[in-house]
Amino acid sequence: MSRLFAILVGLVLLLVAVAVVVPMLVPMETYKAPIAAAVKERTGRDLRIDGEIGLSLFPTIAVSIGDVGFSNASWAKDAEMASMKEMRAALKLMPLFRGAIEVDSFVLVDPVIRLEVRRDGTPNWQFETARAAAPAAPGDGTSSGGMAVSEVSLGEISIRNGSARYVNAQTGAAHAADEVNVTLTLPGLDQPFLADGSLIWNGDTINVDLKADRPRAFTEGGETPVALTISAPKLRASYGGTLKALDGLAFDGDVDLAVPSVRALAAWAGNPMPDGEGFGPLAIKGRASGKGETFRFSNAEIGFDGMNATGVMSVKTGGIRPYVNGDLSVDRIDVNTYLADGGGASSGGGGAGGSGWSTDPIDLSGLKAVDADFALWAGQILFQEIKIGESALNLKLAGGVLTATLGKLGLYDGDGSGALTLNGAGATPRINARFKVSGVTAEPLLTDAAGFNRLQGNTALNFSVATAGRSQRDMVAALGGSGEVKFTNGKIKGINLAQLARTALGAATSGWQSGGTQDTDFSELGGSFTIDKGVLTNSDLKMLSPLLRVTGAGKVNILEKTLNYRVEPKIAASLEGQGGQADVKGIEVPLLITGPWSAPRFAPDVASMIQNRENIESTIKSIKEDKGKGLIDSLMGRQPAQQAPAEGESSDAAPAEPEAKPRPEDALRQLFGR
Repeated sequence: MSRLFAILVGLVLLLVAVAVVVPMLVPMETYKAPIAAAVKERTGRDLRIDGEIGLSLFPTIAVSIGDVGFSNASWAKDAEMASMKEMRAALKLMPLFRGAIEVDSFVLVDPVIRLEVRRDGTPNWQFETARAAAPAAPGDGTSSGGMAVSEVSLGEISIRNGSARYVNAQTGAAHAADEVNVTLTLPGLDQPFLADGSLIWNGDTINVDLKADRPRAFTEGGETPVALTISAPKLRASYGGTLKALDGLAFDGDVDLAVPSVRALAAWAGNPMPDGEGFGPLAIKGRASGKGETFRFSNAEIGFDGMNATGVMSVKTGGIRPYVNGDLSVDRIDVNTYLADGGGASSGGGGAGGSGWSTDPIDLSGLKAVDADFALWAGQILFQEIKIGESALNLKLAGGVLTATLGKLGLYDGDGSGALTLNGAGATPRINARFKVSGVTAEPLLTDAAGFNRLQGNTALNFSVATAGRSQRDMVAALGGSGEVKFTNGKIKGINLAQLARTALGAATSGWQSGGTQDTDFSELGGSFTIDKGVLTNSDLKMLSPLLRVTGAGKVNILEKTLNYRVEPKIAASLEGQGGQADVKGIEVPLLITGPWSAPRFAPDVASMIQNRENIESTIKSIKEDKGKGLIDSLMGRQPAQQAPAEGESSDAAPAEPEAKPRPEDALRQLFGR
């Protein structure tokens, strides 16, 4: 019996020796040609093996091969599609008998992969003479009875100094990864899987760290806790949550993303955005979940281009452009960030020498980067120099067209509603605006919108305008629309209309200073207007003031910042202001206002005044006794006439001469200092 046992042991040892020694005795060069021929038959490509081949079967199944290359397509730029300096693989033999896979090592040294697509869309990984795989034999779909794998462990698994290239001549895309170094560790399916690595992508180093706590659950369709960190100069992201392999990957966890510049990130990733401003810093924190191409952020805290938001947001990435949907509260929305000129209105009305409208390009093509649908509450909205206060709006962005519908609009102490459309879909940017507001403080609005600071009062405004152009000047030149405006309880700053009328009647004059330094108060000022090609036309200007009634009509060339207006101040006998009639009896003093709105020219329309003699005479008749003379004295800047002594008082003054009936011509000369 002992002799038989010894024989069996000897046979086993002999078999082991054969397994160990025979591969060493067979020249490995013998295998090169058959391997290369098999590859050629299957792919039509050449396999180059210039290094040594190593093989052993015990105690591990180990293979090594050096200096290998796989030829490229005949049309490709590089001679080889793939190459590597060395490959080493070792699989422990004995664990296989108990259904376990223990990879002792798998190492790739200096692997290089070159992927290329030519102009007709053909990729270099499409093999011209590859044979179709033989169809599978019919069966019932059950297992063939092979041994089930109960355990997997990984020893030294690494890629050292790898690189990859991708060039697409059809789309122009080009990507490159260099110095790829990856190490994987998996002691067992019930122990954490660890991966860390780095690579250089388009010139920047990316570091990746991954930990999955329950690999077995993941491989069986369950979920595993996961911690992932990605860091690079243009991106830093971390995720802590769960991961599940179910119809793709599903995840749910906490996300922290920081991007110094979205524009730089897009260019780095091979998808450069059009030139322009904005799309700078981005930071996102919150709870993230996703499956396939749909991602959702809840309890989100978002910072983008200096604007901060909280709320809920979802993203879909499968379309032509990413689609973003959300319900957010934002501290401010700065539209100027996305205007290439970043410009505001040039200064004008109140100062000398307006600088004109900007000719710097306006580029709204950045709006084509994403599609979006947002319900927003905004603390502030900035567009050029216009500042909009607390507002609620719905924001839709599709195909480069941004439409903001404002249900609540806080505007310079007033409120209102409206809609604003910025269209960057075409080569020429387009803007449409429709607003209705009331209670607005006029001076800051007009200063910010048009650089005009001469008007104060409460404003009610209703207008609709549209324009298109590649610069601010082009847009002003193409501006069209209509509206109406009414100012109440305000003043025209730095202008005394009565003094202006007297000065202008004496001689034509220029500049707002012609009206003196005092203001003209009014109870009501307004009218309707139309705009065509940057020229505003008004035919029903009306102003009510205690001593004045003003009507007028004319044009304002917004592009050239010039006025061509005729106003008819009427010095009224009535002291009634707001609510009074506009056609009361009075002395009309028509004025022509022309020239730049920063320094207009005022000249009298004398011919019209002389033709209106009957109205002047009627007005003088309506001014009775001392009250009428006091009104005229006040308008002419003279001391009031001395009143008669009261009853019972004596007077040494001589009796007054009978007062002569005034002529209209004399009244006009007195009134205007001639």
